[in-house]
Amino acid sequence: MILRYGAATGIIAVTALVRFSLNDPLQHFPLLLFIPAVFLCALLFDRGSGFYATVLSAAVSAYVFMEPRFSFAVGPRNWFAIALFVVIGFTMAGVTELLRRTMMRLHESEAAKALLLEELAHRTKNDLSIIRSAIALQSNASADPAVRQALQAANARVLVVARAQERLRGDSNGGRVELASYVQGLCNGLGDLLRDVRPIAIRVECEFLTVPSSVAVHVGLIVNELVTNSLKYAYPTERGGIINVKIGADGTQLIVEVADDGVGCATDAPPGLGSKLVRLIAKQLCGTVSRQNAQPGCRVRVTLDETGLMQGDAA
Repeated sequence: MILRYGAATGIIAVTALVRFSLNDPLQHFPLLLFIPAVFLCALLFDRGSGFYATVLSAAVSAYVFMEPRFSFAVGPRNWFAIALFVVIGFTMAGVTELLRRTMMRLHESEAAKALLLEELAHRTKNDLSIIRSAIALQSNASADPAVRQALQAANARVLVVARAQERLRGDSNGGRVELASYVQGLCNGLGDLLRDVRPIAIRVECEFLTVPSSVAVHVGLIVNELVTNSLKYAYPTERGGIINVKIGADGTQLIVEVADDGVGCATDAPPGLGSKLVRLIAKQLCGTVSRQNAQPGCRVRVTLDETGLMQGDAA
């Protein structure tokens, strides 16, 4: 308390010196410069310091800057000005204290919310890790290749959500995900999971884009299904190659393109679950899907427009 009042006294003293140096232009405004000084004391310290600064400022102004000088025998008009100044100063100090307490409560609330979100993200990550481990154990225990393949695909889809959750941990950008690093990590995981010993490289070329977490998950699922299809069908036996993943923005559209240099697009094969999932996601986000032979290989291009992305974020 002594330090606060001492600092407030220093602020008023500096203000009095400034007021004294500007005596001629401010001779009719003896209290003017003390109003911001009172506000500063209340803002930096507390309400009591603001009250103290108000009373001290009134006393200094009455004694030094009002006629007759160096006397408190000022007239009724000056006493009215001093009383009005004290009312304004006390009100300003009280309002400033209220604002400070409100800001402190908001800060504490934000800190508590951040802690809860961090805890939720941690629990979600652990839950997804348990789910992936359970799926992997079930896949390894199954003797049916079709069952093993289906479980691996399910594990890859869980990986998409898990990667997005990892990117959100410690986020300070309002729940947004930097897409390039997210997709790169996702493709690295898919390659390790599905390429076996085949010499297949996955190259990611993505513009620097930050998108809401829900959009990142949708894009991740699209990339997951398209890259998985290339790893499963584009390179039979021990054949190797390169899968290129390109993501970029074109005006109000987000474009996801996956191209391989494998055996090409199958024209007579019925669409599998992965292809149906990609078309479903694109439809939900008001997008389109196109396939074409890349000669060699197959190229799939998914275009998502701004309206669909905003709807996906709201969902």
